[in-house]
Amino acid sequence: MSDHTSPDLHDFSLVKGGPFYGTMVRLRLVRPNSHSFFRRAIFLALLAWLPLLLLSALQGLALGGPLQIPFLFDFPVSVRFLLAIPLLIIAEGVVDSRVGLVVRYLTQSGLVREKDYPGYHSGVRQVSRMCNSRVAEGLIAGLVILSAVFWRLEFSGVSSTWHFLVSPLGTVRTPAGWWYVFVSIPIFRFLLYRWLWRYLIWCWFLWRISRLDLQLVPTHPDLAAGLGCLGLAQTKFGIIIFVLSSLLSSHMGEEILFGGAFLTGYRTTILVYIFLILVIFLGPLLVFTPKLFEAKRRGLLDYGARANEYIRSFHRRWIKKEAREGEALLGSEDIQSLAGLRDSFEIIRRLKTFPFDLMTTVIPLVACAAIPFAPLILTVIPLEEIIKRILKIWF
Repeated sequence: MSDHTSPDLHDFSLVKGGPFYGTMVRLRLVRPNSHSFFRRAIFLALLAWLPLLLLSALQGLALGGPLQIPFLFDFPVSVRFLLAIPLLIIAEGVVDSRVGLVVRYLTQSGLVREKDYPGYHSGVRQVSRMCNSRVAEGLIAGLVILSAVFWRLEFSGVSSTWHFLVSPLGTVRTPAGWWYVFVSIPIFRFLLYRWLWRYLIWCWFLWRISRLDLQLVPTHPDLAAGLGCLGLAQTKFGIIIFVLSSLLSSHMGEEILFGGAFLTGYRTTILVYIFLILVIFLGPLLVFTPKLFEAKRRGLLDYGARANEYIRSFHRRWIKKEAREGEALLGSEDIQSLAGLRDSFEIIRRLKTFPFDLMTTVIPLVACAAIPFAPLILTVIPLEEIIKRILKIWF
């Protein structure tokens, strides 16, 4: 079946499919043929967060009360449910549209040879089966339920919170606390674990592509033999990185403001975290390094041999003024061809052995990982002081 007409490629999706997606379709929170996400994002965010606010407010635990951190000052909770949940839903459209383009591009560009179409389409179908797996989502749901049951028994604090009230008679979980454990946290964890499963599927698919006899072009202007699209697709996972960083940043902020911690104490943690993020999200692309290395080596040899042959011919015609019978002595095509050969050889010389670069892949991912930590500066320097310093520099 031709790559241009194959339904396997046009229907490729990392997020559509599975019991959860089917449930969203039946609830009319998803339109099957579109990347609609606003309705789902708002619905799930409010389902997780709004009852907590209402139940806490009814007990006087939203803004104050006999506790150290009222509900509205519990930053990790608001970040999880008002920021992370919507972003995890929005990421479905952002990531899926780009990886779908990449999957189709690999055949349309000729990078996947026609003889490998059966294997390539088989991999695409297997991705679809894994994304639709009831067993996988069942295991994810089971893990979420087990963690909820475990967390129901877990409490090690000595002071009251908005979800636990401590008294001489013992510890009692508030109504908001019960909703938090059995509704809010399971929704968040299920979406997060589901994305982890989807990302593992994508990594497996990249590995499977790297096993094919790809028709790499060492003179491709993306300096990655035509595979530069993979790095661009990987940057779309930056929205997931932003979610993870926001969660970590919110916990650090809470510890700094209410636990007596200092921002300087987290400096090493943040740097190590960003490094690990790059390893996790760029590491899977390194499976193409052997092929790119071989493409560069072979390109240098092939174009080097061709350059030697052409330069000798050029030298004979232009320097020694020798021309074979029927061959013109002068011609601008020689100069243009020599310049083109030189440019091609330079591209091969600069060919990367990994399908991503600093400006379009590494920096965006680092930015997504680092930006959520910027608000922590406000725990050290007040906003008013930061504004005064900026205005002083400008004016």
